[in-house]
Amino acid sequence: MTPDETRSHAYGITERTVAADDVAVHVERVQVAGFTVVPGGFSEPEVDDFATRLDAVLETQVAEFGAAQLEAIGESHTARCPLVYDETFLRLAAHPDVLAIVRRLVGDYVVLMQQNGVINVPRREHTQTAYHRDLPYQHFVSSRPLAISALFCIDPFRPDTGATTVLPGSHRLETFPSDRVAAELDTTVAAERGSFIVFDSMLFHRAGVNRSERVRRAVNHVYTIPLIAQQIVLPDALGGKFRDNSLLGRLLGYDSASAASVAQWRQRRLDRVP
Repeated sequence: MTPDETRSHAYGITERTVAADDVAVHVERVQVAGFTVVPGGFSEPEVDDFATRLDAVLETQVAEFGAAQLEAIGESHTARCPLVYDETFLRLAAHPDVLAIVRRLVGDYVVLMQQNGVINVPRREHTQTAYHRDLPYQHFVSSRPLAISALFCIDPFRPDTGATTVLPGSHRLETFPSDRVAAELDTTVAAERGSFIVFDSMLFHRAGVNRSERVRRAVNHVYTIPLIAQQIVLPDALGGKFRDNSLLGRLLGYDSASAASVAQWRQRRLDRVP
């Protein structure tokens, strides 16, 4: 289509947003509706590999913590921080197209607050099927996003597989809407396997109930400004890995972790002096 064919017909409008590239289109969708779907560019075998690796991480964590204990805290189907267990998941956390969108929305200094694998098993409700924000218990809004989430779809997101549903525009609301309005606005986000659902972390959303015969896997990422603490302190969990990588080091929180002393804080400043 030519620019004239895609331009919206309107009158009485003297100001309008111009999206110069695909990143700008995704950014505008997040700003207006709260979410967008971004192709990941992975092959089918690569997505299959992520599925196998996520299952393996969850098996490891069950062995570490205990199945009964995970069940007691509602974590039986959650793989926390998979990149600590398998560095392959860094490919998702540092996906260049996702980071390009996140940085335009949040700013250049972005920190990965959390990465969690979620397995939605057939015909079972869980904590994620309740409406929530990825910054929970917060009832304020800001002029710019505080955090952006990127949910990587390992399996197809459809109504029958328990696709995520959202309340479009709710990232701009301080309070949760009435039940009637929430039911009217609830929108299923369909996404192909290998794609990312990128959304403002303050958008009210929930997972659907998986009514299919197969599990629905995903890996969620939350990227924040460095003022917000990580869910798990990645520099400690990684044991110093990637500290010297200028791009990954900052993304994983090495530059923004709380200092243990005045001397350490000053030394970090000194290390950044050219």
